[in-house]
Amino acid sequence: MKLSEINEFGIENFRSLLEEGKSYNQIMQEVMKVGSRIVVKVGHKNYASIEEATEDIKNHTSPLFYIDQEVITNFENVGMNFIGVKKCPFRDLMKTMSESEGSDQKVTTILHDFEIREGEKNSFIDLGCYIAQQFRQMILSSLTINGEYLLNYIHLGCKRNGKTSLNESEIDAIGLEQDKVRKLLEEDDCVYAISYKEGMEE
Repeated sequence: MKLSEINEFGIENFRSLLEEGKSYNQIMQEVMKVGSRIVVKVGHKNYASIEEATEDIKNHTSPLFYIDQEVITNFENVGMNFIGVKKCPFRDLMKTMSESEGSDQKVTTILHDFEIREGEKNSFIDLGCYIAQQFRQMILSSLTINGEYLLNYIHLGCKRNGKTSLNESEIDAIGLEQDKVRKLLEEDDCVYAISYKEGMEE
């Protein structure tokens, strides 16, 4: 699918919300609305096995890639897929917003609000990065293996305009070297992993 297709779900609405200086909660409500529309469009998919789900990711035919078009998958660890996104789907929108005449102060304010609320997680660069992560998680929540929700999204790091942010706690938790993620981010805007749970969590 073409990346431009996501515009039909109201992606450009974020531009006006930022320009109007809307609050964190108002923007999050819009994120959920747009994400829900995308999930309905993508539809539910049930895999017969972890291997089938992995093959779908490897072939870049997974619904997960509805918004991430330029991806590289790395299969070094058993039970986990590492995915590098060459270009964040919201990079251009955020660049435009940061350069918009007369709206820069409002954009700076709302992005600062996001950083304060989520900064301890150290997992995103700007609002566009945050939105992309939310959409990926929502799409992933529509995928099952034998009817069970066993897929887990793990954001590892991102980069924008020379600035790199690592989700260090998650990287350490899965036993991955932080330098390896930094190396991947030399070429990619974003790196995340998909893990497979053994069963549904209580």
